[in-house]
Amino acid sequence: MSLKSIRNQINALRRKFAFPLAILRLRRISEEYCHDWHTALTDNKPLPESHPFILKIAKEVMPLNTFMSLHHYLNRHRDNKTTPEPRAIAVTLFPNHANSLLFTHLFAGELTPKPKPAPPFGIIPRNRPQRTREIDPYTRAITRQLRETLRNPRQTPALPAKAGTPPMTAAG
Repeated sequence: MSLKSIRNQINALRRKFAFPLAILRLRRISEEYCHDWHTALTDNKPLPESHPFILKIAKEVMPLNTFMSLHHYLNRHRDNKTTPEPRAIAVTLFPNHANSLLFTHLFAGELTPKPKPAPPFGIIPRNRPQRTREIDPYTRAITRQLRETLRNPRQTPALPAKAGTPPMTAAG
């Protein structure tokens, strides 16, 4: 199998899954925008602008010819002081696919977290444990008791005994 045939197969998969990936990207962007809109609305702050949001969709999802209907949809919500819905944003952008089974499946359930970008080539990130200065006094007391019993084995506490037997010590 040559590199050219592998590249052709990859391109075929990209073409096959272009629409579902575009819908998933649109869902992420629109959920983030609707969350920002809702927090601005509840905190009595200015609502986010729709033009940068539309430009972000055009850049990251795909250029569409239904952006004007999205602009009107967002302006209606701005006038009514309500929060737009991510699925309704997708329906205004893709009106022909609103009732498709794929569309409903891609907007059902929770999304997985956005993957972290890979580090640049040649740089290996270190996974260091975070240092904490908090000391649990209970664990220090337990370790102190263990240290004392290791130093003085004759002064060990009595072991728990079963019912009916006399208590035994660790020393004998």
